[in-house]
Amino acid sequence: MLHPVQAARTVTQGVVVSVADFRSFYTWRTWSGAWLVRIVCQVAFYSLIGNMVGDSDYVIYVIIGAAMMACVAETLMTSASSTWDRTLGTLPLLVGAPVEPGFFYFGRSLMWPLSATVTTSVAILTLSLFFDLTWSPAQIALLVLLVLITSLSTYCLALVVGALAMIFPGARNVISSLVTILATCFCGAMVPVEFWPPAIQWAAQAVPVTHGLEAIRGIEGGTRAADILMSTSWTVITGALWFALSLFLFRRNFSAARKGTSLLT
Repeated sequence: MLHPVQAARTVTQGVVVSVADFRSFYTWRTWSGAWLVRIVCQVAFYSLIGNMVGDSDYVIYVIIGAAMMACVAETLMTSASSTWDRTLGTLPLLVGAPVEPGFFYFGRSLMWPLSATVTTSVAILTLSLFFDLTWSPAQIALLVLLVLITSLSTYCLALVVGALAMIFPGARNVISSLVTILATCFCGAMVPVEFWPPAIQWAAQAVPVTHGLEAIRGIEGGTRAADILMSTSWTVITGALWFALSLFLFRRNFSAARKGTSLLT
């Protein structure tokens, strides 16, 4: 079993690569003036559609749902960044390195959930100004915390997608887009999870954002603290299970590559 110090060191090494990549295609000006503005406009577009329904409560429902789906989409960029080492030709070096690949790749794309936390929080709070949705300072702090927890938990799911994308790099965007679409449809972003048949409702419980959305909407709706805590706990639990699966998949990928029986090398 990997020692905690070794795991932390491996994650840190991945974070160094993640920061370097992020800086290579974003500056503060391009990130805030282009990417952040795009996300806010995207959420605004969905909120206007919700406004056409004529139900103010549904508008708030859509604002939070659309913002969280933007969070999912950004986090799932992990599908692409998990293949970059293969594209750049540095993957054989990682295969030969004595590291736990799952922990390295956890740090390798950590830029996405952190960026998603900021963009999603800003989108929700900005659109709240235009649709009569008020947050107290304590609620804002809790909102950002829950968005962060949901982003990191969804990131664990994205790592599983990234492990699959390493084997089929040409399909990386298709896979991540498909997961985003399914989450948007079935995880409570635009319509309640209860709208769908029981089988889909059960499947949606395996996706962290389903519970994260419920917790965040609980803040806005004045839900009991115990219920919000329960939803948050399920967000973390499902994220942890996806992370465990990602560790297994990355280890299997690298093990096969070291034996020369993988498409990675």
